[in-house]
Amino acid sequence: MGFESKADAQEMLLALRARLASFGLTLHKDKTRLIEFGRFAALSRQRRGKGRPETFAFLGFTHYCGRTRDGRFIVKHKTEGKRLTQADGVAAGAWRLMHAPLAKQHEWFAAVLRGHYGYYGSRHNYPAPGGRGSSPPRGISVFTIGFISG
Repeated sequence: MGFESKADAQEMLLALRARLASFGLTLHKDKTRLIEFGRFAALSRQRRGKGRPETFAFLGFTHYCGRTRDGRFIVKHKTEGKRLTQADGVAAGAWRLMHAPLAKQHEWFAAVLRGHYGYYGSRHNYPAPGGRGSSPPRGISVFTIGFISG
């Protein structure tokens, strides 16, 4: 939730805690915090001698303050770091399909990549969807080389 003043944000946080408590629920302490974020956050933090505005992670993206080419404020997002390192599922799928026909392997990999790029492939996230460069996830290249040479 975004608020213009810190007092409004603190008041809403107290009200939200009270509302959730009425249902026997609580907010997670590590995942709930008030941060200075938005169009004027960079300027006010710079005046106080602090660094860039804080970032926050939500739905697999790290959101941060940015500027367009013509200098306007924009909320940018990039793939969260831990999402880029989760190639285990792809490697396990490659291992599972090792003896399947090449057409079935292609169909599966194409579906996985379409889903990945469909979710993470946004205009401000262009370096991240490919993960570490253009190399395939670990386990795929070894399996493919073994398949081709064998």
